[in-house]
Amino acid sequence: MNKFIALFVATILLTATVFAQPKIEIVGGNTYDWGSVKPPTSGHLEAKIQIKNIGTGVLNLIEIKPGCGCTKTDPDKTELKAGEISTMGVTLNIAATQSGPITKSITVRSNSATDSVLVIWLKADVNRAVRIEPSPYFAFNGAVSGQPITSTVFVTNADTKDLVISDFNVEPNMTLNVNKRTVIKAGEKLELVLSYTPTKAGPISGTITFKTSNEDNPDVTLSAWGNAAEAPTAVVPTAK
Repeated sequence: MNKFIALFVATILLTATVFAQPKIEIVGGNTYDWGSVKPPTSGHLEAKIQIKNIGTGVLNLIEIKPGCGCTKTDPDKTELKAGEISTMGVTLNIAATQSGPITKSITVRSNSATDSVLVIWLKADVNRAVRIEPSPYFAFNGAVSGQPITSTVFVTNADTKDLVISDFNVEPNMTLNVNKRTVIKAGEKLELVLSYTPTKAGPISGTITFKTSNEDNPDVTLSAWGNAAEAPTAVVPTAK
C-alpha cells in the first residue's frame, strides 16, 4: 500500500513537472508610450519595463536585443520562477533635430511556452518648436563630379511666436541660399537650399550650423552628405 501511495505521488509530481510551462508577460502591455513630450535636455527618454513570468515553469530570458535608436540595461534577473518579475531600464534616444512620432522596438527571446519571441514597442511624440523637414540633413543624391547639385530642407516654426534664425556657418565649398538674420512667422516655414559642386568623385560631407531664438532649440546643426560619381567620359566619334 505504501509503495502504491509513493508511486502515485511520484507520478503526480512528475506530471506537474512535465506540464509546468513558463509564460512571459510585459507588465502594463507590450507598448510603452511616453505620449507627447518636449525634447529632453539629456537627449533621451527613460523608462522602467517589467517582465513577469505568469506561467508555472521557470522562465529564462535568453536574449534582449534593442532596435536602432534605443538602448537597454540588462534586466536585474534573467531566470524567473513562477510569479517573479524582472525589471529592465530602457532609454529612447532623441536626435537633436528629431521631432514628431517616434517608434522603436526591443525584441525579447525566452523559453516561454507562448510568445517565445516578443517585441516591446517604445513610442513618443516629440513636440519640437523648431522642426527640420523632411529630414534633419542635406542629402546630395545623384551627385556627379564637376556638376553642381542642390539639396533642400525646410525650417518649420511650430511655435506660437516668431522665430529668428541667425549666425549661419556653412562649409567654405558649399553655398546656402540664406546667410543673414531671418524671421520665420509662427506656423510658417523657410526653405533652405544648399548648393555644392564636387571637384572629384568620392564621399561628400559637411556641416551647417545656425542659431535660433527658441530657448529649447538655441543651436541647430545639420549634416550634408552624399557620394559623387565620376563624370561620364565623352565619347569622341572616330573618323570613317
